[in-house]
Amino acid sequence: MKDTARRAPERTEPAILQLSEVTDTSVGGKAYGLSRLTGMGLAVPPAFVIRHAQRGRYPDGLREAWEALGKHPVAVRSSAEGEDGADDSFAGQYDTVLDVQGYDALLSAIDQCVASLYSERAREYAGRQEGDAATMNIVVQRMVNARAAGVAFTADPVSARRDVLVIDAVAGLGEALVSGEATPDHFALDRQDKVIHQSLAGEAAVLSAEDLAGIARGARQAEVHEGHPLDLEWAIDADGELYWLQARPVTTLPADLNECDTTLPRPDDVLTISNIGEMMPGAVCPLTGSFTGWSIDYGLQHMQVAVGTRERIDKDWQVTAWAYGHLFLNLTGNIVMSAGVLGSTPEQTAQTLCGRPVPELKALPPLPTRRRVINTLRLLRYALGAPKVVQRFDAEVAGFHIAHLDDASSMMAQLSEKAWFYEHAMAVHIQSSSLSGFLSAIVENMVAKRSNHATLEEQAEAMRLLAGATEVESAEMVLQLDALVDHIASLPEARSSFCEAQTAAALHWLRHAPETGKQFEQFLAAHGHRGYRELCMRDPSWAEDQEQLVQSMQAGVRARLAGATTHSAHHASVDVVGLSRGLKWILPKAHNAVRRREHTKSHLVTVAHRFKRAFAHLGELLVSEGSLPDADLVYFFTFEELPGFVASQDPAMVRQAELRRAALPFQQRFDFPEISVGAPTPLQEQVTDAGEGKIAGRPASSGVVEGTARVAHTLAEAAELQPGEILVTPITDIGWTPYFSMIAGLVTDLGSAVSHGAVIAREYGLPCVVNSRVGTRVIKSGDRLRLDGDSGMVEILN
Repeated sequence: MKDTARRAPERTEPAILQLSEVTDTSVGGKAYGLSRLTGMGLAVPPAFVIRHAQRGRYPDGLREAWEALGKHPVAVRSSAEGEDGADDSFAGQYDTVLDVQGYDALLSAIDQCVASLYSERAREYAGRQEGDAATMNIVVQRMVNARAAGVAFTADPVSARRDVLVIDAVAGLGEALVSGEATPDHFALDRQDKVIHQSLAGEAAVLSAEDLAGIARGARQAEVHEGHPLDLEWAIDADGELYWLQARPVTTLPADLNECDTTLPRPDDVLTISNIGEMMPGAVCPLTGSFTGWSIDYGLQHMQVAVGTRERIDKDWQVTAWAYGHLFLNLTGNIVMSAGVLGSTPEQTAQTLCGRPVPELKALPPLPTRRRVINTLRLLRYALGAPKVVQRFDAEVAGFHIAHLDDASSMMAQLSEKAWFYEHAMAVHIQSSSLSGFLSAIVENMVAKRSNHATLEEQAEAMRLLAGATEVESAEMVLQLDALVDHIASLPEARSSFCEAQTAAALHWLRHAPETGKQFEQFLAAHGHRGYRELCMRDPSWAEDQEQLVQSMQAGVRARLAGATTHSAHHASVDVVGLSRGLKWILPKAHNAVRRREHTKSHLVTVAHRFKRAFAHLGELLVSEGSLPDADLVYFFTFEELPGFVASQDPAMVRQAELRRAALPFQQRFDFPEISVGAPTPLQEQVTDAGEGKIAGRPASSGVVEGTARVAHTLAEAAELQPGEILVTPITDIGWTPYFSMIAGLVTDLGSAVSHGAVIAREYGLPCVVNSRVGTRVIKSGDRLRLDGDSGMVEILN
């Protein structure tokens, strides 16, 4: 057992050091921090340090050093060796004595601080922290007659954001803040030192705008000098002079949340979370960001090069972006197409990707007319060439495999060699989607009778016509899943063996029930590569995490056994009587394009599934070879870093991967506005006005329903769904599909008429409104809603 008691220090004679003589942490973090502050040119109250302080043994020259501070009260602070270091903080474990007046009181205060080195409190803390501050040093510093005092963190210790500076302030001495006796004013400032949030303890702020600016300026100066985030103490005296009292590293931060951010091609580019937020909601691990995120960018650039609106594929991200761990679409990068072809406008791009106009999106300078005519012909050839490309792609996917080799070096070499195929798969899916989008836009324009903007009713009618496509792969999956859930509900033992069992036990029963097990295996054989965030390299598919799928199936079976009204997926055929000749001609082609788009999406997910299994195998190999402590860490390297790490096995890279893993939960907490101009920043929590209880979105599936709201941001929250509730969520992907048979309607913050949620809602005949933008912030679980999928209006009734 480790001995956590402190060892008595060697009998080294106490000595006095001036702050300018302190060069390392051997005199403790407080003393070293003060010396660093003076070296930065920041105002620090005069002070000296007693090195190797001991009870009853005082250094030569103590009285003279004390007198040199002037006739002012002093603060006597412990600065134990190992205290306030980069790895541990003993802050508050050792004594500080304030307002010390007179030489005898000084000696008594020194003895008190030395004695605290051996206190039970400090000894217990040292045992928990595995630290051993064996030597006590003392800082003696002139007291500041403080009008206000407090702390400044150059990175927010709560959110871990390094682009936010936090200041807490109280009137008078800062010890009331440290001890918890006083509630401080709290301020959060962005990189431009603009206050983005404040919380005042009283009616008036302790600090003025000038005070805040001075503290922020000094704190950032200190951080730049030190090269890492700092926790600083400061005080402002009665004359308004700002002094710095302490500086220590912030020891509890994960990796920089912006470490992997990409650079925008233009500082005022317009970004959106729409569309890409459906494909990859939330923050992603570095491997997914660098592998899937880049592949999306590659596929979109590939389209622009094929059409002639971009000369070559740029290795710097142009059409997507990555910030705070989240992926974004760069709308400005997307409208390169609008500037290079005829008949395409930024408004149409915004409508396609965001489901609404985006006023912030401004047109780029157009190419010469001759170039635009040529490019328009190339765009038509690109879109109309999709069927042949997809047919060829079927064979390519069938022949694509990644072998699971026996050593990490060979496995990494194979992954590097085959990574191009993921980019290729993304490019094929985008080409397939372009034809679908092109024909869908024609249908909407024809329904709108050539008006510039379709009305909500016309949009809803266009979606009804497009929903008539049969044999759509994602819809076929829904039909099979519904049939399986219906079959389970018909079995006598379903309630006891499936519904009321723990998920693991229910899965065991499902696998071993003769006919049911066969159906379940057939479903997984066809669709097991799908799942929640299915293009994420870290998130498991249904085949790898069958309990996630079974949990949602249990909810569906419970609803059926309870006699609740449930929905079955079906294909509503389109009655072409009364349609124009043009619509009769274009609709079958648009339906074929929808089938092809969903087919290539499934192929893309198949390719992603093979890569994610390969990366998992690589992680296991690195663990077996002693390079990683656990296989999950492989996801916290970027794809570009992995070859170097496999070759070097650098422990520093392992430590950085661990810090990145610690950062991901912080990144997951962030929400972003639908539209950002320039680099995106997380939303500050705020109360959103419900606008008299009405929210306008985009109609995506017709029908009107009233019901109770269930707000769910995650699949874990969706597990609480009750039959007949209206699901309100930021976005859905394929992983949410099992819940659609239970709900009465769907409201999403993001999305368009071709989003996953909209497509599946139409299959189930569920009213659906997408792109509500504020649904999850305004609506609360338990609210009574009226959802109108024809007008796009959601009304909170209570």
